[in-house]
Amino acid sequence: MSSSEDKTRLVGIFSMPGEGLVVELSIEKGTALYDKQGLQYRIIARKRAGLDISTEESALLQINSYSPVFDAW
Repeated sequence: MSSSEDKTRLVGIFSMPGEGLVVELSIEKGTALYDKQGLQYRIIARKRAGLDISTEESALLQINSYSPVFDAW
């Protein structure tokens, strides 16, 4: 699918006090922040809808690779 809704871009990954790691995604309507659980939910919902999830999957892989570093703090 090539609708503008499918155009998601990873803006950054941030450590938020009290929240842990969050992902900022640029989506059609602006930007949105997702924690790991929210990102997993978004991946499942978009996959069920037949939408591209490559950006979300990449962001989840990055969060998972950073998590051990931040868990040690």
